[in-house]
This record gives sequence, C-alpha cells and structure tokens, in this order.
Amino acid sequence: MGVPAFYRWLAEKYPLIVQDVIEEETMEIDGVKIPVDTSKPNPNNMEFDNLYLDMNGIIHPCFHPEDRPSPSTYDEVFECMFDYIDRLFVMVRPRKLLYMAI
Repeated sequence: MGVPAFYRWLAEKYPLIVQDVIEEETMEIDGVKIPVDTSKPNPNNMEFDNLYLDMNGIIHPCFHPEDRPSPSTYDEVFECMFDYIDRLFVMVRPRKLLYMAI
C-alpha cells in the first residue's frame, strides 16, 4: 500500500535524488534479442552497490496496467513483472545486492 505522499515529501526535501537516466535497450540481431551487458559500467556515470525493490509497487501495476488491458493469465502477469524488474536492473546495475521485499 505504501505511505501516502512519501515520494512527494522525499523529492521535495531532497530534490537531487530524482534524476533522469540513460536507458540502454536490448538489441535484436536476426530475430534474436541480445540482452544489455550489465557487467559494463553504468552509462549514467553512477555506480550502485544495492537495489531495493518494493514488490507491491511492481506486482499491482502488472495486474492492473493503465496502458493496456489486464492480463488474462498468471503467466502474463509474471512476464510483466520479470520485464519490469529486468528494466530496473539494467538502469541501476547493482553490483552486490538485489533485494526484493514483498
């Protein structure tokens, strides 16, 4: 459920924590997707040891997406969750720990 207005408070109190990121995309060669090499340095010129994810903020939007119809199977929900986690991982590239809290 989260803490109401916590993000807004945090962003107002510490405005430098909200930053745009360069997002590398997977390449496709002859119909084969080549994943991003996350062992390379982060293109955002910031390195992180840890990434902590509140999975409730990932699970709920995957069950009830705003930009497309709701998934019809659990497989579709899990695929959406995995894609989102992969996208976050590629952006942040934690070097030591990925912590997923439910």
